[in-house]
Amino acid sequence: MTFPQLAGKHALDALVPLPPAEKFPDLPAPESVILCYPRWLFRDTLAAEQTTRYPWQYRGDVHILPGSEGRVAVAGGMGVGAPAAAMLVEELGAHGVRNFVILGLAGGLQPELRAGAEVLCDKALRDEGVSQHYLAPGQYVDATPELTSRLEAEFRDAGIVCAKGPSWTTDAPYRETRKEARKYREEGIQTVEMEAAAVFAVARVRGYSAAAAFVVSDTLADEGWTGYFRAEEIKVSLRRLLPVIRRALVG
Repeated sequence: MTFPQLAGKHALDALVPLPPAEKFPDLPAPESVILCYPRWLFRDTLAAEQTTRYPWQYRGDVHILPGSEGRVAVAGGMGVGAPAAAMLVEELGAHGVRNFVILGLAGGLQPELRAGAEVLCDKALRDEGVSQHYLAPGQYVDATPELTSRLEAEFRDAGIVCAKGPSWTTDAPYRETRKEARKYREEGIQTVEMEAAAVFAVARVRGYSAAAAFVVSDTLADEGWTGYFRAEEIKVSLRRLLPVIRRALVG
């Protein structure tokens, strides 16, 4: 049995069209969008800055960030998981967005990655469903090297020391097993999350750029699971990364 069920599906034309451009608002699309998954960080950003709400008709809430000359926006409220992320990238991309950066939480697989550790993702293990419908069967899908390098340089200039490496993207967070965590840790995978492989796959097929930065919120590195979700270090790291990612996108 293959997955998807129809072998070679990724090379076939789609039946459902992308949203037509004339249905989108007249306001020019930003070049880049930060997919901001922590809801509190998205709310705090809107409260602290004079953002301009993008009159977006589809999923998620999109706001243009000040100081970017309309080029960079932040999106929130789009739901979690690979399907929601892929649909947002498809819809925003159809309107003209060309760069996508995930900023979210992830589980740490390596023992040194504890609460608040920052990780730059360079590729994603395709253990979800969405990427299988966009790309031929394969183990990984890469982030866009040029955009990832821009983020890495900006992190370095800001004095942020972060890990860099692959992430394990899965649709089933309550079905992560010790055997998988041990195997992927030994293979050098840094984190586990739910969106990166899908976003990278859509971006590759559509010709966009995509990258991802994660802050560790829990760990699977100790032959068990430990959550740190209320740790102040997590909020500190997320607040530190968002403006640095913005600067990298403004360029």
